[in-house]
Amino acid sequence: MSNMRLSIHQTMGQIGIQTQWASQTMHSSLGSLSIEQPAADMQMESPRGELTVDSSAAWDALGKGSNLAWSSRIYSQSKDIVLQSIARTAAEGKRMSDLTNPANPFAAIARDRALADSPSVSYTGPAGYSNVELHYEAQKPDIQITPRKPVISYTPVRPDVQYNPGSVDVYIRQKNTIDIQVSNYDLFS
Repeated sequence: MSNMRLSIHQTMGQIGIQTQWASQTMHSSLGSLSIEQPAADMQMESPRGELTVDSSAAWDALGKGSNLAWSSRIYSQSKDIVLQSIARTAAEGKRMSDLTNPANPFAAIARDRALADSPSVSYTGPAGYSNVELHYEAQKPDIQITPRKPVISYTPVRPDVQYNPGSVDVYIRQKNTIDIQVSNYDLFS
């Protein structure tokens, strides 16, 4: 007995894809930068210092001081001179009143007065190397500074960008097919 046999053969379809990547190039050159710093404005003023010289003590030591200082010095010494004179007069009076003294007290007192130094009055002040006083007062300088801001200028440069687009190519590499055949089939052969 002869049977019919059905044969089906199939070929699958294949799709091919070919891609080309996109590319990009970028070039950026430096921008133009300029910085200027103007000098600050500075004004300086230095006033002179003050020097004070006090030589009154030196003139006083030379006896050429002020009339008030000279008179004051004599006045301050006159009290001591008067007290010394009173003490000497009292001592002389005591010597004269002593009747038991065999010597002549009047002659002794006259001799002592003739040979004694008269009381001295100092008309000058004390001499010394520090009689001239110097005083210096320094003045602070006046400094005024006006700052200046820097001048900054920047000019940018646009970057150079190039873009090459990619591509995708899709194609059929193999077509799909179906082969259907009917053939005789013998079970016993």
